[in-house]
Amino acid sequence: MQDSMSSGVAVHGHWGMALARLLARWGWRSAWFFNAMVAVGVGLLVAVVVRLLDGATWAGAALAGALAMVPAAVAGGVTLHLARLLAQTSRAPDVMGVEEEQENVHSRRQFMRLADREWSRCRRYGDDGALLLIDADHMRRLNDTMGQRCGDAVLQEIVRRVGATMRQSDILAKFSGAEAAVFLPHTDPLGALDAAERIRQQVASQPFRWDDAHIVATVSVGVAHVHAGQLSLDGLIHDAEAALTMAKEAGRNCVRAAPIQPRHNDASSHPMSPPVK
Repeated sequence: MQDSMSSGVAVHGHWGMALARLLARWGWRSAWFFNAMVAVGVGLLVAVVVRLLDGATWAGAALAGALAMVPAAVAGGVTLHLARLLAQTSRAPDVMGVEEEQENVHSRRQFMRLADREWSRCRRYGDDGALLLIDADHMRRLNDTMGQRCGDAVLQEIVRRVGATMRQSDILAKFSGAEAAVFLPHTDPLGALDAAERIRQQVASQPFRWDDAHIVATVSVGVAHVHAGQLSLDGLIHDAEAALTMAKEAGRNCVRAAPIQPRHNDASSHPMSPPVK
């Protein structure tokens, strides 16, 4: 009994989703107009049937037709309303689910504070550290063709996939627009390149679903490491932005790194060394 009920629910859910997708493509205003026309058609049909079969007067037939229009319009309206709700809720889990999984995704302001602390520690103790700037490719085109809600959902899913590749100590943030940023503590330049390539592959590993559409999204990644020539975190960000620009100019969907520089100043690396004669 329970199996038959569950199968019935599944069938109704399938047809409901099919109707919701069809109406979403057709346009909801057109759907409501069509519903009104169907109700009028039902009313006219009932009026003609009553007139021909019962021999009612045209006034009586018109009244019967008008009365028939009401339940037809209500039934159609309820169906359209439920289909629209189903269309909205069918997309909501994708977006809401991503938001729930993004507890460790920081704002730009939080990221700057945390990354500055890590950058200062790297410079003070000579530790390795790196920054990744990740840009979602062709987001403006996606927003224009699929809509802003689709673009936002894809960005959230990209951030989720980036987070899936990270260690607990890494710092992830939505940086600006279609960009995300990751600070990698205790990571040398080669390790940062490996991390960036894992992110690029993870994002492109499978298409994103939006209604019936399958969207292939890719990212470009700029990599920079902490070095002695940087006076502040802004210097590291500048290096990563330059590397990201190179990735975009190379055709996107790739990783580029800023030139590797010494981690230490010679003077600070050997403060007690005598001058060389």
